[in-house]
Amino acid sequence: MDNYDIPLIKLEDFEITIKNEKIIENVNLEIFPGETVLIYGPRDSGKSILLRSFVHLNEELFNEVNAHGGIFFSGKDVRELDRRFLRSQITYIDTSFVENMNFLNLKELLFLSLGMKISDIKKDHYEILNKLGIAKFFSDMDNLKKYSELKDWSIAEKISLITFISLARNPKVFIFDCILDHLDDFLLREVKNILFNIKSDRTMIISTRNLSLFSDLSDKILFLDSGKVKYYGKTENFMINYI
Repeated sequence: MDNYDIPLIKLEDFEITIKNEKIIENVNLEIFPGETVLIYGPRDSGKSILLRSFVHLNEELFNEVNAHGGIFFSGKDVRELDRRFLRSQITYIDTSFVENMNFLNLKELLFLSLGMKISDIKKDHYEILNKLGIAKFFSDMDNLKKYSELKDWSIAEKISLITFISLARNPKVFIFDCILDHLDDFLLREVKNILFNIKSDRTMIISTRNLSLFSDLSDKILFLDSGKVKYYGKTENFMINYI
């Protein structure tokens, strides 16, 4: 059972350098269970590199990555935790997932990401798929065959499928790294309704360049620019004093 008085995620004077270039500088934050935090900032502000730190992903993408300061999940140093365990507790998704889906079919993706067969999808799964606008793809064998190759799906449909997989994995922390920015207004509304319904007992971190899309969903905002924190605190205070 989560202790809501203890931070689930914590950074203490956290910094990242890549090939001796400082990308993230002196970040301090605490994210508690059940909070939704918006990571807001312009392109190349360091949002993705900061968020990937929580799941040990920067080291798989770049050479000469060095992190300094404290980075903790459930009170334990992220750098000392098993990566498979860590990624079962924290789901991180970004736009690169959409591109990688082109090399898989639907059955392969479900098995690799969830260990599921299509026949394992239950009623509660269909309810989420329906809200995400892709339940019809699973409705019968003809549609399953028609939509088997993920390279034939639209970007919005792929994002919906990724969102479903993230929810079905039921992690403690959801990290959506700018991926929701690519949804149209109608689908975004449905996704946000789902996130509103689960936000009371799940921790969410949403990275975006569009503040207006998600400010109503967030409890706190971290405003990042050029790798430096310009603001971290309650959303309402940011909206009053910075906008």
